[in-house]
Amino acid sequence: MKKIAIIGVTGSIGRQALDIIEKNKTDYVLSYISAHSDFVSLSAVARKHRVPVVSFSGKEPHSEAEFGYPCTFFQGDDALVRGAECAEYDVFLNAVVGIAALAPTLVAMEKGARIALSNKEMLVCAGDLVMKKAKELGAEIIPVDSEHSAIFQCLQSGEKKDVDTLIITSSGGAFRDVPISELDALDPIKSLDHPNWNMGRKITVDCATMVNKAFEVIEAKHLFSMPLAKIETVLHRESIVHSMVRFNDGSVIAQLAEPDMRLPIQYAFSYPEKKPSSVKRLPLSFDLTFREVDLNRYPCFAVGLCAAEKGGLAPCAFMSADEIIVTAYLEKKVKYSQMSDVFEKVLSHFPHVETYDLSDVFYINEEVKKYTRSVIGERV
Repeated sequence: MKKIAIIGVTGSIGRQALDIIEKNKTDYVLSYISAHSDFVSLSAVARKHRVPVVSFSGKEPHSEAEFGYPCTFFQGDDALVRGAECAEYDVFLNAVVGIAALAPTLVAMEKGARIALSNKEMLVCAGDLVMKKAKELGAEIIPVDSEHSAIFQCLQSGEKKDVDTLIITSSGGAFRDVPISELDALDPIKSLDHPNWNMGRKITVDCATMVNKAFEVIEAKHLFSMPLAKIETVLHRESIVHSMVRFNDGSVIAQLAEPDMRLPIQYAFSYPEKKPSSVKRLPLSFDLTFREVDLNRYPCFAVGLCAAEKGGLAPCAFMSADEIIVTAYLEKKVKYSQMSDVFEKVLSHFPHVETYDLSDVFYINEEVKKYTRSVIGERV
């Protein structure tokens, strides 16, 4: 029986991982969970599964007595790291959004756990550092993002040396069919109407701007040690083909499935075995469409690709700025067409840093956020 740790257990990925564990009780057991703001849900999961180690990184104080059973409880800014150090687990599911997941995941790598990686930001902000550490430790990283899980599966059809291109698919998000001339006038709340997926607010806005695809390109570069020139992105509105790999002989291998995140989560738990799941079977009567990405519609995606090319801490700055820009957009402080302008101004403000360590990542993250607020006109 595999011991599973889930940081970010109350979020979308965490809840779907719980569903898998509850349907496979003879295969998996929860050994460590965490949450940042929803203590009520965290404590309910802890009690239901009698989880031995629990972390809460929110500000309000709580105690072990609130769980109603004996457990080790950590809280505060360092709770994630302390829990990761204390708990025992075979698989560590990183389902936390943002940079806070970086340090505890490095701890899990050092402990020899398989990393089931849902968090994009970890490789976007510190991909060089993380993958170097993974190589040193011989750490196993299995992607949970549907696109990267698909690529991971497709790559098993051939040798890495025979890969021509990794092809990442994108639904195009909520604004794919809106005339470009109308995007500024559209209420930002419409960006949350994703046509195919049910996700959190920030990532759904990132889908509408395709910032998330820029993140995924950067993530793929690091995960699969692939140069950016060998990574393509295409619009695929149906979200049935989750990604593809083109090999040197001209063949293209694709992974198709219903848009259900439980599939890549379970595969990260069970790899290399493909276990039966409750995911709906894909009916084989459908149309597939693929289109080039229109950079006039998605200018933020274009800026993200430039940050990827620049490398170093530029992707981290892009990611950090995005956190502020998304909030400002939803609060109607910037228009859709102005978001890419803010990105460009922020990225041009900070000097290029090619070599960095963990402290540099945290420093630039905070400095970029401050500067981005000032650019948007907020108080810093």
